[in-house]
Amino acid sequence: MNPPVSNNLNIYSKVNPLLSYLSKQRENNKFIKSVEISATFLLISFFTFFAIKPTLLTISKLVGDIKAKEILVKELKAKINNVIISQDLFSQVQEKYALVEASLPSSPRFYQATSQIVGLTEKNQVYLDKINYSISDSNFYSTSISTSSSFLSATSLLSGLLQNRRLFQIDQISFSLEKDTGSKTVNINLPLKIYYWPKNVQN
Repeated sequence: MNPPVSNNLNIYSKVNPLLSYLSKQRENNKFIKSVEISATFLLISFFTFFAIKPTLLTISKLVGDIKAKEILVKELKAKINNVIISQDLFSQVQEKYALVEASLPSSPRFYQATSQIVGLTEKNQVYLDKINYSISDSNFYSTSISTSSSFLSATSLLSGLLQNRRLFQIDQISFSLEKDTGSKTVNINLPLKIYYWPKNVQN
């Protein structure tokens, strides 16, 4: 025997609002979850844009600055090495230049020449009364050592002049004995050309 229709309607009328309520609650939960997910993505995007992005940009800039400084340090090291090499080369050239300047100076340097000639004569006990110089239009000036001494002292003086660092040229050598045949003294005549290389002389 089937139940009465009125009872079924009563049950449906009671259950239907509950089902509607549950359906609405599911819809509300879905909406809330979608809102939460959207808010989460929004917060992540906001945090990424306003927090992580500037940090990444700052890190990127710092990395770029570090690389630029590394390149700059390498360039500075290369320049410093070049300067050190240049200084070494200059010191080597300067030493050789000093030797050249002592041998063939860029100016007459009368005092230097006089000091060397007088030093050699005194060392070899050959005494001079005076030294006169004759200036020429070329890159040298002349003088003559004319005095008397022993033959040994004269030859030692000649050897010293030829070995001297300053460039001397001796065109001729003249020795003569004193009239007194018993004397061991000889007359010396050594004409000298003393060279220099002025800066305005062109090759």
